[in-house]
Amino acid sequence: MDDRHWEDSVASTWLRRFFIILALLLALALFVASPIGGLWLYLSGDLGVERAVRTQTRTFALFGSGLSHTAADVLEYKLALYAAKKPHIVLAGSAGMGTLRDTAFVRPMLNMAGTADSLSSLRASLDAMLQVHKPQVILLALDFWWFSPAWEKDPFALQERKRSSTYSMSPNALRMPWQNLLQGTISLPQFLFLGFRENRFGIRAQFASDGYGPDGSLYATSTITAPLARDAGFARTLDRQRRHIGEFVPQEALSTAHLDALADIYFRLRGRGIVPVVFLAPVAGPVLDAMKAQEELYPHLFRLKSALAERGIELVDTSDPRYFGSSSCEFLDGMHSGEVTALRIVRELTSSWNGLLSYLNMEQCNRLLTEWKGHAAIQQPLLGAFWEQDFLDLQCLKRKPAGLQ
Repeated sequence: MDDRHWEDSVASTWLRRFFIILALLLALALFVASPIGGLWLYLSGDLGVERAVRTQTRTFALFGSGLSHTAADVLEYKLALYAAKKPHIVLAGSAGMGTLRDTAFVRPMLNMAGTADSLSSLRASLDAMLQVHKPQVILLALDFWWFSPAWEKDPFALQERKRSSTYSMSPNALRMPWQNLLQGTISLPQFLFLGFRENRFGIRAQFASDGYGPDGSLYATSTITAPLARDAGFARTLDRQRRHIGEFVPQEALSTAHLDALADIYFRLRGRGIVPVVFLAPVAGPVLDAMKAQEELYPHLFRLKSALAERGIELVDTSDPRYFGSSSCEFLDGMHSGEVTALRIVRELTSSWNGLLSYLNMEQCNRLLTEWKGHAAIQQPLLGAFWEQDFLDLQCLKRKPAGLQ
């Protein structure tokens, strides 16, 4: 009995020592890992919103943090850029218009797309913007599924601003470099602070040249240069539509509450002396055709224009890219337009409100649309020599470097 008691005591002692040693090793690992993670985040620029914005007010730079994933995260960065730029004209709303650049604008323009993913978050993002600066014109890009109760039950819900910043030295942020190393997203040399580039802020900007430029527009370099994109042939988007999930959940009738929510936003802007130009973000042709085959399931798209007209709102229906001369080759995926499609939409909006002409260099706009027809992106020399591929596998003809023609 005494021997058994002695053996239990020894086992208990060793077990206790084992856990103490394990805890000490974990503490040591955290003591070493956290400072390395913090230094890496600083040097990569993943937390450098203020540094990125300061640089972007002077020259071309990209901000593409690996920590920003939500509309609220994008708003935090773009609101800082908005405060610094104080634009005359703003694009707000759908991430599907994120690639519109200021290339053809003759007055200060900023792309605030992607800062909202519903009607309530659209209202919140606009309120946040107007507390900082009042632009003259707001181009309101809407996604049709924002008008579905299945997407957002209460479009008048109050969206509270985040109390803590995503771009701070949080435990989640400190883990990010190590997670990317273990997952193979970054290589060991990249993890060891090798290859960081000036005027690139964030892991996506540093190693893929993905991110937001000085005008707030999205550069999706890793997508357009990939041999095959994730949504090649729009297969992933068409699969969601076929299964009626996500943005494609059917609806029996238009929601009065959602129409009223947009009317509230629209007339509040007009009451502030701002010109709102409202339009639908486009959907790739094959995806729209699949929806038209089940038109009765999507009244929040196909009957939206007439319903808003009854409330005194003119909606420019640019949901079908073929209507204004675009093609599937000018898309990033089934729901996100490329730069050329976005520019075509702006030109189309001048037919609805000719006051927009005073903000545009139409000669430049038409030249770019002619030169880059069939492309998702217009080459930006300051970004580097990247060549767009037929990444959607649609047999699109793309420009090639001299010598590979």
